[in-house]
Amino acid sequence: MRISVFIVFMTMTMGVYAQKYKVGTTTALWKVPDSTDFSQARSVGLEYVEVAFNQCYRGVPANEVIPRVRDMKAKIDSAGIKVWSIHLPFSRTLDISVLDEKKRKENVDFMAEMIEQCAQFQPKCLVLHPSSEPIDDSIRAQRIANASRSIAYLKKYADQIGAQLCIENLPRTCLGNTPEELWEIIKDIPGVKVCFDTNHYTKGTTEHFVETIGERIGTIHASDFDFVNECHWLPTQGDIKWGKLMHALEGVGYEGVFMYEATKDHENHDTRPTPEQVVETFNKIINDYKTLK
Repeated sequence: MRISVFIVFMTMTMGVYAQKYKVGTTTALWKVPDSTDFSQARSVGLEYVEVAFNQCYRGVPANEVIPRVRDMKAKIDSAGIKVWSIHLPFSRTLDISVLDEKKRKENVDFMAEMIEQCAQFQPKCLVLHPSSEPIDDSIRAQRIANASRSIAYLKKYADQIGAQLCIENLPRTCLGNTPEELWEIIKDIPGVKVCFDTNHYTKGTTEHFVETIGERIGTIHASDFDFVNECHWLPTQGDIKWGKLMHALEGVGYEGVFMYEATKDHENHDTRPTPEQVVETFNKIINDYKTLK
């Protein structure tokens, strides 16, 4: 009888855990998302999206950016899908760490304007890049200082709309390419958290990243890769050990959405994944987690 009760308890515990993280996807899953795309995603179990503001900004005339943001909002609302996070715009030139002070202020002011536009979505998190690239070692310390100053300023705007500002780790020569450097950027800015992009950290294990940043992880970008360079493959199609990573996230108390930023189905010639594949691979991650219990 005691064994039967234990088995029932463990089954219930695993079931609860499987429901602990809700799964979501970036709007960049679709090249040009429509309301029917969001409705279909919601119908297969995707409850949340991250709005990729670059879809409203990159290559778009300045006078069309805000109308496109509002159009995105209308499409999302019509589908009844929830916004967990918004990925603020980024490009090679839209860099909050640049040494040119006039340009830095222009970039920060534009980002503040974009944060004000985010208010209509009522997001839990805002994802911000600390820099662009390339960044030479000789100017890295000053770029880190500039990024920190810009982030401290922008946090006030995030606070005004009730959103958590999360700074994303980045690859290659970008700022924040290790958890230690990302910590250096945010450590003196109370309340700022981290967006852990699983396919951006090439200098160590995903578990090391999670353990280093700990409870300051406010959201994640889940996608897989080969530990050489970012690939944005569907999770379970690369070299990340997803069950171990989920254990690590649980260990530091992460309670946010398991947000996919996967835009390539590596097993099918890097074509765009479907919402069904997002749900399918997430279930594989849950199963991998369970085998490690």
